[in-house]
Amino acid sequence: MEEALFDHVAAHYDSWYETKIGSVSDQVERHLAQSMFKAPGPQVLEIGCGTGQYTSWLVQEGYEVTAVDISAEMMALAQKKLAENAAKAKPVHWRLADITEILDQLETYAGIFSMTAFEFVPEPEKVLQKLFSHLKPGGCLLIGLIAGRSAWSEYYEEAALNNPTSVFARAALYSKEEISSWQIGVSVEIGECLFFPPNVQTTSEALAMEEKREGNPGFVVAKWVNG
Repeated sequence: MEEALFDHVAAHYDSWYETKIGSVSDQVERHLAQSMFKAPGPQVLEIGCGTGQYTSWLVQEGYEVTAVDISAEMMALAQKKLAENAAKAKPVHWRLADITEILDQLETYAGIFSMTAFEFVPEPEKVLQKLFSHLKPGGCLLIGLIAGRSAWSEYYEEAALNNPTSVFARAALYSKEEISSWQIGVSVEIGECLFFPPNVQTTSEALAMEEKREGNPGFVVAKWVNG
């Protein structure tokens, strides 16, 4: 079977969250995304579940999750992570697939959730339009993306230049203005975070910069609600 994007980084993917900068970045991204995502029913589709970082949270919130990812290696780690904490959780429906190839097979959902996946989805506006049509009335479609025109996009673009095998060599990083211009069917709500650069020295310095909210955000969360 052909290796999927992210297969080769799966084994050490979670180590990012154990670093100081990774931990504080995850903290502010989570706070923003979790505060914005509100589904009016239990059925939630997660696109790009990766190693289950957000799948765990969705399950803990009581959602019935269908988790999609293109990488078997990443999904295996997510399944292991969820199995270790599955005592009272509802089972996750795992689907190993490229979301762009199964759009016509999807059911309808109260919520569709995706973090750091649409950087790697071709023609994201068209895909989001189709996903929006799979939302129940009042349903919420939310995506989180590394923002273009930021210190973070420059960091990842440089990483891709220095290492052609980097997954970011395949990424498209959109600015909040570009994301806001996508025609999904309803107006978008934009949330911003990651106002500190990747080379920040300490967690306290990062959080102080985050509170000031100066300059361009390094991460953007976009939300569309059906009705």
